[in-house]
Amino acid sequence: MSKPATTLREPTADRLARMQRLIIPHILMSIKQAARALELERRHSIMAFMTITVEDTDTPDLRTLLGAYTQPVIALGVLRCRYLLEFLGIKTTGAPPALKAIDRRRNGDIGIEHFISDSGTRLSRVTPDDAASVFRARISTPRAWATVIEIANQRLAHPTDDYKLSGTGSVNAQLETTFATVPELLHVKFYDALGVDRPEY
Repeated sequence: MSKPATTLREPTADRLARMQRLIIPHILMSIKQAARALELERRHSIMAFMTITVEDTDTPDLRTLLGAYTQPVIALGVLRCRYLLEFLGIKTTGAPPALKAIDRRRNGDIGIEHFISDSGTRLSRVTPDDAASVFRARISTPRAWATVIEIANQRLAHPTDDYKLSGTGSVNAQLETTFATVPELLHVKFYDALGVDRPEY
């Protein structure tokens, strides 16, 4: 006998409001900082020393290798991009990875389809084709997103031989593209679709 279908929990209105107004803007800020960290690595050796000083204080708070600062910031940016793409409705499949639409959420997951616009329309999950259409002039963007999702799934999650990432091209170029485009994709497909102002961060 087949098991009855599980009824997925609906997130509360408070939780959705917190996602829209606090959590996602904070995630967008993390991606912005990851892009800046990637630029620091492009301009300087990761073995160079750097000093961090808190504004309005006289004494440096931290002196460390550049890479000891930039690598965790970039890694968090990778995870946050995966988070937002999954929120919108996009995951990966295959090797080398390709984008695929999420067909079903796990119980407790929150996605764009839980939100209702100011006009009363429930938002829809974003398909890979929908997402790519936002960046028609940058045809390599979907491949970059797929690569970054797999970096989050594979390289950052556990020891791996990187088989799924073989042949995906320059990782830094894929990171740069993803950090530049995922926030704009989120703005267009989520905040603009809701009919609300884009967050400042």
